[in-house]
Amino acid sequence: MMTLQALKYLLALAKFRHFGRAAKACFVSQPALSVAIQKLEEQLNVVLFERYKSSVALTETGEKIVAQAKVVMREADLLSQ
Repeated sequence: MMTLQALKYLLALAKFRHFGRAAKACFVSQPALSVAIQKLEEQLNVVLFERYKSSVALTETGEKIVAQAKVVMREADLLSQ
């Protein structure tokens, strides 16, 4: 099941383009963030990021999902106010 936490990790990785920096920003370990992203990709049956030696880049599909994740997180924030 997709969680808001997984979407938070997705948005951090999209912002920082680096697993280590995204994990640090989310206050989790890099392996935990990596596993969450991998599970999200499996659940959606898509590749969200192209992985390189020292960075990542969003795929075209990843860009679309990140845009939708931003909407979901904004809406979730409104619910918690």
